[in-house]
Amino acid sequence: MTVTATAEGEVAMRCPLKFLALVSGAIVMSHESQAVSLSEFNPKNRVLVISAPAGDAAAEEQRRIYRSAAHGMAERDIVLAEAEDESERSRQIRSRVSADGKHFQVFLVGKDGHTALSSEKPLTADYLFGKIDAMPMRRDEMRRAR
Repeated sequence: MTVTATAEGEVAMRCPLKFLALVSGAIVMSHESQAVSLSEFNPKNRVLVISAPAGDAAAEEQRRIYRSAAHGMAERDIVLAEAEDESERSRQIRSRVSADGKHFQVFLVGKDGHTALSSEKPLTADYLFGKIDAMPMRRDEMRRAR
């Protein structure tokens, strides 16, 4: 696993994840706020994973950011997965992104199943979009959309 710090204080992590195996049956919120199995998205979507204790203010802020930027999230194929309880699904998700669930953490898992970004603070939509739009796979998507 490679871990690097960014100027904004976030930590970028690169580690192979077989996210499909991890989250069969995990619940995610899509931009339409429908609960669906995460396995249906990979490799079609990027997954923004929130790990936090129940009732965490930072987790609520990240959800608010996600909802308020729904159009940009959908445009970039970002779905939201939350691991905020002690269910088996939440434990599996936290295990795969190396989160303890004792404090707020947010992770971006790319379409390739790798953790591309993590932070202990909510990520703004602009910051998240900037990071995603700079990724080679997203650049290819934007080129094909022209």
